[in-house]
Formats: sequence, structure tokens, C-alpha cells
Amino acid sequence: MTTHQRWVFAFWGYLGILLTIIISAYLKMLPVKSSTIPFYDTVGHFILIGIAAFLSHLALNKQRINYLNIALPLAPIIVSLLTLTEECLQKLSPNRSFDLMDLAADLCGIIFFTWLAEKIPDK
Repeated sequence: MTTHQRWVFAFWGYLGILLTIIISAYLKMLPVKSSTIPFYDTVGHFILIGIAAFLSHLALNKQRINYLNIALPLAPIIVSLLTLTEECLQKLSPNRSFDLMDLAADLCGIIFFTWLAEKIPDK
């Protein structure tokens, strides 16, 4: 198995985990607040969505699209759009709530973890 195939496999496995977490949140199976871990939800958004950006960027071989002569990484754009859509859909759910802080944490995680993925040498 090549390194690229490992990244693809890791991405799909992680996507399954992430979708399980998202569905669990919609079904109210996740705690809303934690008295022992401050800001766990915000930190969770940063890490969970950031890892999705990291793995997808590597699974797509750091593919870029050109927009106005700027090479933009494709995977983080896709993850950002899906994250924004999912966060907005929370307005429609009685068990979820739209939160700009969560969205900011998501976007910061996407930026940071994409930067980390860029540090992984190409093979």
C-alpha cells in the first residue's frame, strides 16, 4: 500500500467517525455541556474539522485549483463549504443550534491543519 493510499484510507475511516459524531449530535446522544472540560465543544470543532481538512488535503494529494491566478487548496475549500452547510442546517434542528464561535473554530482548525498537512513531504 502506497503512502497516498494510506491517506485515502485514513480519510474515509475518519469520515465515518466524523459522520457518526455528527449524527449522534443530531440525535441528542452527545452531552451539550461539560462541567469538567471548559470549551470542550469549541475545541472539539477545531480538532475534529481540522483533522478532516488535514486528511482530505493529503488524500487529494494537496490538489489545488486556480482562481484569479491564485492556487487554492481544493480539499480545505470543500471541507469549509460542507462545514458551513452543516452549521447552517443546525438552525433547522430542535436538538442543535447555530453558533458563530463553532464556525470560527471550524475555520481556524481547517486553516491550521491544512498548514500542518502542507508540512508533510510529498513522496
